[in-house]
Amino acid sequence: MKIRARALYAILALAFIATLPYSPYEGSFALKVFPILLLFGAVVASAPFRGKWLLVAAVVFSGAGDVILDLTFQGNFIAGLVSFLTAHIFYVALFLKGAAVRRNMILPTVLAVAFPAAMAAFLWPHLGQMQLPVAVYIGVISSMLVTSLHRSRLNFTVIAGAIAFVISDSVLALNKFYSPFPWARYAIMATYYLGQYLIVTGVLQEQAD
Repeated sequence: MKIRARALYAILALAFIATLPYSPYEGSFALKVFPILLLFGAVVASAPFRGKWLLVAAVVFSGAGDVILDLTFQGNFIAGLVSFLTAHIFYVALFLKGAAVRRNMILPTVLAVAFPAAMAAFLWPHLGQMQLPVAVYIGVISSMLVTSLHRSRLNFTVIAGAIAFVISDSVLALNKFYSPFPWARYAIMATYYLGQYLIVTGVLQEQAD
């Protein structure tokens, strides 16, 4: 991404975060998804590379999830969950391209599995009928984090993005299923925008090097 696009991404992300006290409002989904559309444009405009369309699909389903979760209709949370689940599956498929098992990543891998597992165990009594969907989602996002550690090209920007994404979803789950807290939405969106930005720009930077 060019410097102007990066700056615009930050401005739009901060603009939506600043309006969170008033969200959802008419058209709020548009402001929410604008930063992701910038990432989409950057990926589509990039030169062809292995896994490019997997990255495009991941960004598209992420953007769809953003819109769905900002709309108010019955079942929007499940629909948004499915959309983000699909995005993570595409990220996993992308990261598995030329995957390489790294022995120096054994401890981070254990942590990448243990943290989501601990989160699932903690939330389990509070999930009710959402136990199975949430368990599947946690399994997939854990896989996304693990595969980011074992790519053929070790990229700490991508890994940091995957970690930010896991933090965002963890805060969302705690806020929704355990106990709401006032700053949760700010933390969720800040880490989410950061995670998407780091993953996408990290992968694109690999192609420029």
